[in-house]
Amino acid sequence: MNLSSYAELAVRVANTAVQADGEPDALSSTAACEKTFSEWIAAPVSRHDLVVLQYLRAELGAIFTAATAGNDRAAVGRLNALLIQFPVQPELVSHDDQRWHVHLARQGSASDRLAAGAVIGIALTISLYGLNRLGVCSIASCPGVFVDASPNQSRRYCAEHVASGNVSTLRTQRTRPPGQATPAAS
Repeated sequence: MNLSSYAELAVRVANTAVQADGEPDALSSTAACEKTFSEWIAAPVSRHDLVVLQYLRAELGAIFTAATAGNDRAAVGRLNALLIQFPVQPELVSHDDQRWHVHLARQGSASDRLAAGAVIGIALTISLYGLNRLGVCSIASCPGVFVDASPNQSRRYCAEHVASGNVSTLRTQRTRPPGQATPAAS
């Protein structure tokens, strides 16, 4: 089992709440969901799956928010409830000349598979590294979440803002006196 990929799945599900300008919500249609999670699910996505995944997205967001706020009991309580709702069914597999390793069984609906992977990814991350590794983007208007894998636990922004360069722009704007123009990009 690749722990980081399952934790990344949880982040990806939670971050479906954050759309780039003009992008549809990944959980608004079965086609959009299948496209967004194509590497994770092979089963068709139903309307019921969308409802389940929208619920999961809200719960994962609440877990990250509670963890970021230092409300460990609330975060763990919600996560334990999800572990009961979406039980994990592991199996040993060997493929592509790799040694035996754990995968989650491909049983249940598309939402069951995604939920089980996301929930166990966050649970194992917390058990190995602590709740303080879960974060919510420091940009007030952004609900994006992340798992902080940095060695010094210094990450503060979701992938959307780090990757786009928006963080350095925001920092520049915060330090510039009011009314001063933005310097031209070189």
